[in-house]
Amino acid sequence: MTATAAPDHPESAADPVVVVGAGPTGLMLACELALAKVRTVVLDRRTEPAEHAPGQAVNAAVMQLLDQRGLGDRLREQGMPLPGAHFSLIWLHPELLDPQPVRGLLVPQNRLEALLERRARELGVELRRGQEVTGLDTGTGDGPVTLRLRGADGREGELTASYLVGADGTQSAVRRLAGIPFPGSGWTVAGSVGDVEVDLAQLAPNHLGAHYVDSGGVYSGAPAGPDLLRVITTGLGPAAGSDGPVGLPELQSDIKELTGRELPARGLRWAERFTSVSGNAERYRHGRVLLAGDAAHSFFPLGGLRLSTCLQDAVNLGWKLAAQVNGWAPPGLLDSYHDERHPEGERARAALDAQLALMEPPGRTAGVRALVTRLAGLEEVNRHLVELVTGVDVRYAVTAPGADDGQDTHPLIGRRIPDPAPLPHDGRGLLLVPEGTDGLPLTDLAAGWADRVATAVAPDGVPAPALVRPDGHVVWTTGAGEPAAALARWFGEPS
Repeated sequence: MTATAAPDHPESAADPVVVVGAGPTGLMLACELALAKVRTVVLDRRTEPAEHAPGQAVNAAVMQLLDQRGLGDRLREQGMPLPGAHFSLIWLHPELLDPQPVRGLLVPQNRLEALLERRARELGVELRRGQEVTGLDTGTGDGPVTLRLRGADGREGELTASYLVGADGTQSAVRRLAGIPFPGSGWTVAGSVGDVEVDLAQLAPNHLGAHYVDSGGVYSGAPAGPDLLRVITTGLGPAAGSDGPVGLPELQSDIKELTGRELPARGLRWAERFTSVSGNAERYRHGRVLLAGDAAHSFFPLGGLRLSTCLQDAVNLGWKLAAQVNGWAPPGLLDSYHDERHPEGERARAALDAQLALMEPPGRTAGVRALVTRLAGLEEVNRHLVELVTGVDVRYAVTAPGADDGQDTHPLIGRRIPDPAPLPHDGRGLLLVPEGTDGLPLTDLAAGWADRVATAVAPDGVPAPALVRPDGHVVWTTGAGEPAAALARWFGEPS
């Protein structure tokens, strides 16, 4: 049995959903909304896509999300598998896990953004560049949101939105204009990033890979193209707090300070300084205004956890917001975005703060780093840390009406369905049923939700029966209440 085909969705509201920010989060969210036939407009203050982006890798959780939408192999063609995973540059062993997680990918972030932009345009998303949000009227709660905009030519205008999502980075204008506080831990990390033209064969061993430096800092060098090295240097002392372009002499000075020698550089394509702050928005929803990605949470981008947390926001929010706009959302569904993702944003932020605490100040962290290194050699500790830093351990506290006592203790509930579950690429949920006659009653039951839920026989190694949300997380299985109640709880009333 293959997944059932999706009938047409109802027309969306007259006012579009507006997403501010054309980075990975905003573009992924736009794709999710467009899959559900929601009219979506993406605004970005830049007039062109970012030619250079600091990210150099995506972790296993990002690849799971891309595979879920049929995009993973497109990105794999442009990168190479990540060699491992680490916690605070203490190297772990994902190859010892059974089953092993999907491997992350070494690939520049701008290639991920280009892939998502192409997909968004294929789906009919309208992308307007050179548009800066300067004002915001959040309306009465039942009415639309009004944005005041300034174009690259200085002209001003307005745009109304049925809902507004700020995915516009750590300095989010949407978050500021909506008056949403952004408390944090006080960690501020500064560094430099750039692409250096080199002969890769001439590089010293300590110029490749990621390294913690005992004097206090992090160096990373990874291929970003033919004879091109993506370099990231991070100092862990008091942050300078400045952003902006960097010349090759300044970058070489940073590299030499961390590795002991300069790169055999032929030239510099680009380089800039960056500052990372640690914070988590007080709330991810304020009426018809929502936050996602770096606008909702921010922390030092070490090991890919920051990007995976951002894209998990987009995939969690997309189908819920689409359900609200398309008129079939059960009560409280959109509110569950904050309830589920705010704790995950805080957990990821705290995980990065913990990794920084193992690095600074260097003179006092050597002992605890040695201890954590020994602990990481234990099977359960290795598993816990690998799943944490790769972003694959997310579990939501989901419930279903009429569930048996203790149903949340079932190992599947709230977690991602394991591979190779045949998740629909069209953004619907999935009801996995056993093979043969045992699955027929469930298949017949799910027919009433066919526009929102596909049905398929579970392949070998994938538990069944199981109801999977569009974001890939399981919300029902045997012992977790009645399947009809779970379908209505997450997918509304049958058609």
